[in-house]
Amino acid sequence: MWPFVGRVRELEDVMSALTGADEKGAALVGPAGVGKTRLTDEVVARLERTGLAVRRCYATVATSAIPFGAMAAMLPTDLRTANPLGRAVEHLLSEQLPLMIVVDDAHLLDDASIALLHHVIRHGHARVLVTSRPGERTELWQDGLLRRYPLGDLSRAESDLLLERALDGPVDTRSATLLWSGSAGNPLYLRELVVSGCAMGALRADDGIWSWHGAIELGGRLAELVQSNLGRLEPSHRHALELLAYSEPVELDLLASLVREEALDDLETRGLIRVVPSGRRVVVRLGHPLYGSLLRTTCPTLRAQSHQRALAAALEATGARRREDLMRIATWRLDGGSPISVNLLAAAAEQAWAAQDVALAERLCRGAVEAGGLNRVGHVFGQVLMHGRAPDQAEATLADVMSGPLSAEDLSRLGATRSMNLHFGLGDADAAAAVLDHVDVPGLPADLRDWLQVVRVIEAAQHGHVATVLESTYQPVAPHLTVHLRRTRALCLLHAGRYREVAEEIAAYEALEDLSEPDDGALRMRCFALAFAGNLAEAEALALTMHDRTFDELAFTGATSLFGVLSFCARMRGHGSQALRLAREGSPKTPSRPLIFDAIALANLAGTAAICGDATLAQEALARAEKARRPAWRLTGTTVSVTRSQVLACTGDLRAAADAAMAAADECAELGVHGNEAMALHNAARFGVDTSQRLTALTSTMDDPMTAAYTAHATALADAAPTALEATATAFQRLGATLYAAEALAAATGLHRARGDARAASQASARQALLMRDFDGVRTPALCADGLTHLTRRQAEVARLATSGLTNQQIAEQLHTSKRTVDNHLHAIYGILGVTGRDELRTVLGPS
Repeated sequence: MWPFVGRVRELEDVMSALTGADEKGAALVGPAGVGKTRLTDEVVARLERTGLAVRRCYATVATSAIPFGAMAAMLPTDLRTANPLGRAVEHLLSEQLPLMIVVDDAHLLDDASIALLHHVIRHGHARVLVTSRPGERTELWQDGLLRRYPLGDLSRAESDLLLERALDGPVDTRSATLLWSGSAGNPLYLRELVVSGCAMGALRADDGIWSWHGAIELGGRLAELVQSNLGRLEPSHRHALELLAYSEPVELDLLASLVREEALDDLETRGLIRVVPSGRRVVVRLGHPLYGSLLRTTCPTLRAQSHQRALAAALEATGARRREDLMRIATWRLDGGSPISVNLLAAAAEQAWAAQDVALAERLCRGAVEAGGLNRVGHVFGQVLMHGRAPDQAEATLADVMSGPLSAEDLSRLGATRSMNLHFGLGDADAAAAVLDHVDVPGLPADLRDWLQVVRVIEAAQHGHVATVLESTYQPVAPHLTVHLRRTRALCLLHAGRYREVAEEIAAYEALEDLSEPDDGALRMRCFALAFAGNLAEAEALALTMHDRTFDELAFTGATSLFGVLSFCARMRGHGSQALRLAREGSPKTPSRPLIFDAIALANLAGTAAICGDATLAQEALARAEKARRPAWRLTGTTVSVTRSQVLACTGDLRAAADAAMAAADECAELGVHGNEAMALHNAARFGVDTSQRLTALTSTMDDPMTAAYTAHATALADAAPTALEATATAFQRLGATLYAAEALAAATGLHRARGDARAASQASARQALLMRDFDGVRTPALCADGLTHLTRRQAEVARLATSGLTNQQIAEQLHTSKRTVDNHLHAIYGILGVTGRDELRTVLGPS
């Protein structure tokens, strides 16, 4: 039996309906696989613990044609009387009371059993719990006999929790997303996916993290379950579902032009399709994603091609007014074997790339290339290849296209793409600049000249001085290109540590375009700005909202930098195991040519491993990050330099760690990367160098709370001021940076003890212990110092509850112990900390 996840409210509601004084019972109503039986198991277990007599029966297709078939086991054998219903009721009344009757799949009950349940419920002979499919045998609750409780699919969070509990370990985000998209929150489908995945080896644990390898294949028992839920389909129903399998989500009017309206009504009633609003449109989806997988697998090839040709023709007949219509028509024509022009393929490829559908963009580009249209799609194909970790192939392809007869305009467009591939894909800034110089010729249209200039600014933002590049983002260009400069300006502000201005700039450039979807690059920059400024909770929440999106884990666009944000937030809270898992997920897995964001991801992995005390992994990841650096990516490379000091500290060489931190700070200062400079200077302070003056100077342009806390920490360490360190700990704690708060308190404890103030040392140490109660797998030099005096885990828990305002009796009830035990714990705590009561305790320990 799988873990019981979610459904807490439903469980309490059903128990109330079965045990309340005026209640008669409940009906759990929902589609197959949503967990009606699993919830019923929990209810039955609770009822049996109360001493109730529970009689459970199971209706099936086989028993549906037999009078009292499903309930035969709880009825006498001599029902062949003139009044079988009366005899059945008489037998039930002879049972031990109170009686509880539970019926699974009540929609398959025969009429005699339904009549028996009616009589039992109406006359109060027993409480009844049934499970049923929606829309079938509704008389049990429509007549007011039972309270109806609809049961739907699990939420994404509940599905992920169920998955991790069932596998007894964490699941990487990509795999969790894949299984969520396959199961759509249906617990039965999720279970069968896991069972089949483990059996085939597609789902397996690597380094303690479960991952799905390859695509989901529909077969075995899972395919049987999906087929069973689809049931027997009439030809018109199957035709409609197969069309939908190749087109969902599709506009209702488009689908209605190809199938009978009665068929759609029937399918919606049965829950096999869903008609839902989508903006200004009404679209149709299959009732479950796996329906589409099964229908596409079982649809004959010629019929599938016919469906797709019909869809393309129907959409073209409407005028193809929407932006994504060209992509759909091109895809259906390709799959349907219809003739398709190079112009259509090229236009569709551009739309797919703009929509960040990399797989489709590549397919459409290759289709255009096969049709002899490489010169038409070269600028898109080059970006697709670079994104797909093939920058060498992109360079060869673009060089080949540019060697042919082209207009100056086409040459400049291809040159811009080739330059960015050389710069961001191959890391060759000189070659990238040379290509731009070659194609930037007199006589180009103004917007193309502006575009080439914008590309120069975008590339300079990775190897030039931040202030210089920032100034260049204000140059006048064509209005439709302004957004690229503003996006680059936001990146420069992020590097400069001007985090508040990042959000303002992003809001300004998002207002320039009518974006139907949020700009992922903008969201990522906003996440980093929030995190580095000390708004950890907000940064984490924003990053998590992007987790449900489909993304390529090795994407050039840096989508996996979200893992860097989440990992940073986790380690700042002292959640080492979680931070390390996220950092592993975000790091590149293949030994192929590294891209620009790989160096950042590997540096993050190295820094997180160092915080967790895994020196071997930290050194290995740092070596890979160093190898991934390119001269063209100087600004990005500073992250690797900052990380080097953390790795050295992990090995125990604090002198070398301090020297590396100062070298990184100097490197960052030379480039104007003040955000990383502040982090490097704070690291140097943690490793014994007085960096307070340089950090103080940085706060004149960096007015964020985190940099202010870095400065206060460095100043207090340099002044050896324990009271100031305790105040710094409070500042870090307010930001959620409990790791640094604990380090500040550890330093304060040592200073108090060195001065002979045992009481103050105990108080600071106890406060540190409270902060670290939720730490997991974190090891830093400051936290590994000897001689710390901590409260026991139980004492820390009692102290935390006492500072929250609870009475001793309330604390005892919450901890399931006696008030006298709580009294004894508090007496011991007061003695250890040298305080006389709760007010002093709250002052010493800070906010709970």
